[in-house]
Amino acid sequence: MSKHFLKRVTAVCTGAVMSLGSVMMNGSVIPASVSAADGDNYAKLLQYSLYLYDANMCGDMSDCAIEWRGNCHMQDDVVGGFHDAGDHVMFGQPQGYAASTLGWAYYEFKDAFEKTGQAEHLKVITDRFAKFFRDATKLNGDTVSQVLIEKGEGGQDHMYWGAPEQQGNRGRMLWSSGGAANITAEYAAALAANYVNFGNPDDLKYAKALYNFSKQNPGYYACDFYDGHWTGADDELNWAAGWLYLATNDESYKNDLAKAGQSYSVHSWESVQLGAGILKGEICSDWSSTGFLDSLSGDGYCFAAESWKWGSARYNTTGQMCKLVAAKYQKADPAWAKGQMQYITGDKAFANGQSHCLVVGFKDNSSRNPHHRAASPDANASEQNDGTPNKYLLVGALCGGPMDANGTYYDKRSDYTGNEVALDYNAGFVGAAAGLYHFYGTGSIETSIPGVKKIYNGSASGPDQTTASSDSGQPGSTTTTSTSGGGSEGGNTVSFSKASDVDNNPKWVVQTGGASKLIFKLKTNSSDTEANGNFEINGTSTRWEASPSGGEITVECEIPSGVSQMYITVWWPTSATLEEVTAIGGSSSSGTTSSSSTTTTTTTTTTTTTTLTEDTTPPPNKLLGDVDCDGNVKIADAVLLARYIAEDDVYVSAQGKSNAELGGSTSTLTTDDLVALLQMLAGL
Repeated sequence: MSKHFLKRVTAVCTGAVMSLGSVMMNGSVIPASVSAADGDNYAKLLQYSLYLYDANMCGDMSDCAIEWRGNCHMQDDVVGGFHDAGDHVMFGQPQGYAASTLGWAYYEFKDAFEKTGQAEHLKVITDRFAKFFRDATKLNGDTVSQVLIEKGEGGQDHMYWGAPEQQGNRGRMLWSSGGAANITAEYAAALAANYVNFGNPDDLKYAKALYNFSKQNPGYYACDFYDGHWTGADDELNWAAGWLYLATNDESYKNDLAKAGQSYSVHSWESVQLGAGILKGEICSDWSSTGFLDSLSGDGYCFAAESWKWGSARYNTTGQMCKLVAAKYQKADPAWAKGQMQYITGDKAFANGQSHCLVVGFKDNSSRNPHHRAASPDANASEQNDGTPNKYLLVGALCGGPMDANGTYYDKRSDYTGNEVALDYNAGFVGAAAGLYHFYGTGSIETSIPGVKKIYNGSASGPDQTTASSDSGQPGSTTTTSTSGGGSEGGNTVSFSKASDVDNNPKWVVQTGGASKLIFKLKTNSSDTEANGNFEINGTSTRWEASPSGGEITVECEIPSGVSQMYITVWWPTSATLEEVTAIGGSSSSGTTSSSSTTTTTTTTTTTTTTLTEDTTPPPNKLLGDVDCDGNVKIADAVLLARYIAEDDVYVSAQGKSNAELGGSTSTLTTDDLVALLQMLAGL
């Protein structure tokens, strides 16, 4: 947690507590600082969620962060990759799905990984996946001849209960020379996503080759343990096309993505149609394939179908991730995911009145005995030996969860339906944790975790965004303007690229480069006499208005400290295009701070006046004190309100701001509102 946040929030809370002290009549003491409850500790949740992948690494363990794992299966045809679940077999489809979904999580919520110091850990994991997919592909020039799609055999593997380090040769290596596009296209998607995120050219080379191979050999391969034949391979091909378009800006991939049909299930190993539909919405401004998002609603534990019985928590958390990604593009509300995660972390009771923290190690009452051979008591223990606790703590593993909407769940190792763990379970869970941190920003990482020998608190560098593409106006392309303020060494560097339009209104995503102010120059028709739109920072929209002159518009936006990304949308005229962004003040690209508060931009237009007005449309439903809009008033609402008043980098919806208006008639939230909320919580 950053020092500047602590300083600001402590000041806000201290002021509020001092004010509250003057009206306290019962001698109660209100603490001068408050912290996020475990259920709202999204930094820790994201940190923990990644360690399941270390526990399931296969092969050389030199990059494994778990102290109780060692080298295993070094005699495989292709060494490396990950074990599938609580067993040691490697199935290609969930492996490719998990890798591509992790890449998606980083792509959409990079800020969450970087602010919590988990970007480096994510990169270690996805790079390991990518290396295995490349090594598993026999490539002659640009042509694929064979792909390894399974290691081991499920039935034989399941007869062995013990540590992977002692398993020895597990037998079968299954190679495909075509007709397994559901797997090879997943490999392509994962490699393309990893290239988009981290820029390894070998990943892109293999992604292209595997995609072509999959299109030429579009058959579906079903194994006994993962058979999603009802979706075929079209969804994986659409999914891979989306990632390859983001990696290359090649219109042929965009055309393939545009063919993505309607989704009828949540994003999962058996169908990535919803994920492809969301990419289609982002890239093609066509959200028609995302209909399943509408079914993810309500306050009860989301258990959409009987097919969710096996590992319901994976579908629930991946649904959260999809809703949170859609919320980035104003297509959903992040509050639904927040409420669902409270079931997963045990902060909300199920319909049967029970509560379970399904994340191993996250709380004192977390699940302790997931169905997992490597973590189990010893090589001689049967999976049915539920009387003996697991030997090792499988940190961050998401257990399968309730087997019905009522909340039926048992923390028993033998219950593989409700208590298994797997690569695909944690993939959407990682994305949900990252998305929740992106919107709410609460919590802090742990500096010591049982059984973990490496704690990640740094970052990872991706590709140079300024050289992503020269094809201006397409997603993934970037235009950069650098301006040196007086006294700055190197100046600020900002970049922008076209985002998905909102109801045909043009929208751009802008990397702020640490600037304290951005000046936007837009082009429009010379006959336009008025213009308006909005800026969006951390989910909060601010309206702007301007008077065009000679076909040009200039507007300015103040950027709060710590904000690395924002959006600008033009509501009118819709023909406007963003031509230039100039940065002023803040941290420079060379790490220095500009002392300049003004800059000069040469244009042929006269100065225009820009009016910034916050959208104050009253929300329809109001629950006083419910700042996070989860239907309850609790201390976490005071935490969120304190952070918002302190101008920290958090998201509060328009509904939440309305709910927080407790201290007076002013529309601006102040410590008076926080005092009133604390009074409410204290029963005054």
